[in-house]
Amino acid sequence: MGPLQTIIRLPLYIILWVFAALLFILTCVRLNYTLHIPNGDPLNGGRNFYDPVVAELLVCSLLTLGSIPFAMGWIPTMFSSAASSNLLELAALSILWLLWLVGCCVSTSIWPNLNFCLQFEPCRILTAMMAFAWLGWTALVGLLIVAILNVVHKARPPRSPMMVEWAGGSSPVRQGTIHTV
Repeated sequence: MGPLQTIIRLPLYIILWVFAALLFILTCVRLNYTLHIPNGDPLNGGRNFYDPVVAELLVCSLLTLGSIPFAMGWIPTMFSSAASSNLLELAALSILWLLWLVGCCVSTSIWPNLNFCLQFEPCRILTAMMAFAWLGWTALVGLLIVAILNVVHKARPPRSPMMVEWAGGSSPVRQGTIHTV
């Protein structure tokens, strides 16, 4: 991995971690509110409930918080090659990208415009929750682009011709054996 990708990748993972942590907190606050509606609150006739999309965003944030240490290599993995860890990172980011996109789109379709109720705290929490969900998804888009570039990039010495990378390890002859012609 080149220095430019590291310079871009580390801040994006830090930003994603912050957004996922904030989304986790906001979804917990929203779930606490909807599962313990105060007396006299007109929401849902005063009956407790939960929004499935809030639970989905909670799971997305937890999965993201749990996968970042693996993606950054802070926790040793069982994979030894750089290619397999790059592909694993790309697969994990793709799954997270899809989960965050579904959560963002569904929450935006349920609550498209909350300007009419911004004087109430639950409405402001929903607005902040959707904002951090979209910001986290945007950080995931950036990480996905960097991961794709990292997977398709094949490292080789700077002055070597293009054929060296293909011809270097393709010989069927093993070291330590003698072949006569």
